[in-house]
Amino acid sequence: MITITHRAAAVVATGLFSLALHAQKQPKNQDTAKHFGQKEFISCGTVHSNAAQNQQKFEQWLAPKVAAAKAASLQKSGQNTNQVVTIPVVVHVIHNGDAIGQDENISDEQIFSQITVLNEDFRRMLNTPGYNTNPVGADMEIEFCLAQRDPNGLLSTGITRRNMGKATWEMDEVEVMKTQTQWDPEKYLNIWVVSQVTIQNIYLLAGYAQFPVQSGLEGLTGLPTSANTDGVVIGAPYFGSEEIYPDGFYEQGVTGRSATHEIGHYFGLRHIWGDAEACEGTDYCADTPVHATANQGCPPAGYDSCPDEPGVDMIANYMDYTSDACKNVFTADQKARMQAVLANSPRRASLITSDGCVPGLVYDNDGSLNLQINSTCGGDFEPSVVLKNNGNNTITSATFTYQVDEEAAQTYSWTGSLENGEEEAIAITGLTVAAGDHEFTTAMVTVNGVADQAPANDAITTPFSVAAMYNTYQNIIVTINTDDYGDETIWALLDSNDNFIASNANLQTGVINYYDSNETYVIEVPVQSGECYTFSILDLAGDGMCCDWGEGSYSVTTTAGDVIVEGGAFADQENTNFGIDSALGTNSFSTTNGISLYPNPANSVISIATQGQNTVPDSYTVYNSLGQVVGSGKISSNNHPVSISNYANGVYFIKLQSGTATQTLQFIKQ
Repeated sequence: MITITHRAAAVVATGLFSLALHAQKQPKNQDTAKHFGQKEFISCGTVHSNAAQNQQKFEQWLAPKVAAAKAASLQKSGQNTNQVVTIPVVVHVIHNGDAIGQDENISDEQIFSQITVLNEDFRRMLNTPGYNTNPVGADMEIEFCLAQRDPNGLLSTGITRRNMGKATWEMDEVEVMKTQTQWDPEKYLNIWVVSQVTIQNIYLLAGYAQFPVQSGLEGLTGLPTSANTDGVVIGAPYFGSEEIYPDGFYEQGVTGRSATHEIGHYFGLRHIWGDAEACEGTDYCADTPVHATANQGCPPAGYDSCPDEPGVDMIANYMDYTSDACKNVFTADQKARMQAVLANSPRRASLITSDGCVPGLVYDNDGSLNLQINSTCGGDFEPSVVLKNNGNNTITSATFTYQVDEEAAQTYSWTGSLENGEEEAIAITGLTVAAGDHEFTTAMVTVNGVADQAPANDAITTPFSVAAMYNTYQNIIVTINTDDYGDETIWALLDSNDNFIASNANLQTGVINYYDSNETYVIEVPVQSGECYTFSILDLAGDGMCCDWGEGSYSVTTTAGDVIVEGGAFADQENTNFGIDSALGTNSFSTTNGISLYPNPANSVISIATQGQNTVPDSYTVYNSLGQVVGSGKISSNNHPVSISNYANGVYFIKLQSGTATQTLQFIKQ
């Protein structure tokens, strides 16, 4: 199940999504085109992907078990004892190299606040925000604890941290990441906290959960049912409570109800409006009134979206989309549904008997390793190996190995003093790698001069990437050659903080500059050596720019002619990271093949000079700083004059072409 956030969603982290919503167009082919407009209204992707027939099968399987749970509840209603179950939780914090407590690498205290909220909500705890006086409100009799032992039986905090080198995650990427980090789903409720989760880089999500499966059936079509992806995913700004721990990393008004909502799905609850419109849906709970659709914000008490049906909208129900501050209700029928799932569904029933909340073992000499790696621009990078003492003895020495990809492993010897629970980040310097995707691996060798007694936490591998570096003359050139549907193309250049430098979309007015054919933009890049940038191009129909609907393409080059990226055959979106090694001045434009412009600056005539007749380009095109063509012609000699007397003063670019090869140089008219 997926909860879409109520803040502005984004393509490449910000901005473009709200513009793209106004850019819907009819698909080229109703049978094959991925129409962007169809994605706008998806509120819960996994629900909408289900086949109705299998939904009915699941409900038929579950219905008698819910009835049995209701009967059991009635039988014990006069008793003073509750059958409370405790669910072990492991929180996997997936970050991008930030320090603990910074951005998506949320602090332990923020995690503790979320566990507190879950216990308040699922126990309908008196004198807390989770308490309600609704006549059908119910104590779910479910509690949560952070796991105190890991799958190897070792003492644990129930919190893991992994630097996976990514800030924004597509849902399909999250599903792969889960398989690499998950703890045994029969013993733990796995919760992954990531910076952002998106669907096709269009919808930004607060979270989603894997729905329970039924015995004897594969589950609901379209829903993930594999054990190695089972669990809940929450965006970091929506995890925890700013009321309990105000110093955390939150969106405004977050008090932890996204996790309550998603764990409701994890235990079998459906959205209160039944994922249908016009008062036609059901969540299979008789004590939740019919809703027309999801509610947003905090509607007033008594709001009734289905006046022809009994009751008013239960806007306080955790399974609506109302704001956190409005929610405090699970109902008796929702409880019966959860209890039925807990008693019968695989990987839910086994949680009741898990020993995950029982403290694990502690050895005398036990050190663990973790990694902090930032994806970088350029070939130099400094990973940090984090050594932690999990044992009784003070660690005074340790040796570990490290390696990049398949290169020979290097050995590092550390000395110091780490008490139990303490850790130290050890910087590994002097490493240089080529641009591209890589892996960094580290493994423990000895602790205090002897073999580590708990080898299960002694090795870790983390992916990272290095973007290629380019010299620019303070500008790059973006060329767009659209297919037959140029109104589908949106592009943007962003810096490392996701700030927009340039785009064909105006973020203030919402106007998008659509294309009819070729367009060339000259973009001034901020003068900051070593900065990383992202060029992103989006196709609103999800089929790129080539080749079923025309031979479209795009390119991003430096003014020296170096190709940063070029392409055209992609699906929804293509992102390219690159770095600026140095921002060169405008005094010299000589290039490696001996072509130069002089004089520069110039007043009336500028000459294209080459070293010999064999290096003379075929033709030239002159662009102004807006990317508009202001002149062109053939080149007939190795000292070819170009008249610029009619040009306004300013910066210009001259693109030279020889066969299929091109090169762009800059000059100034004054």
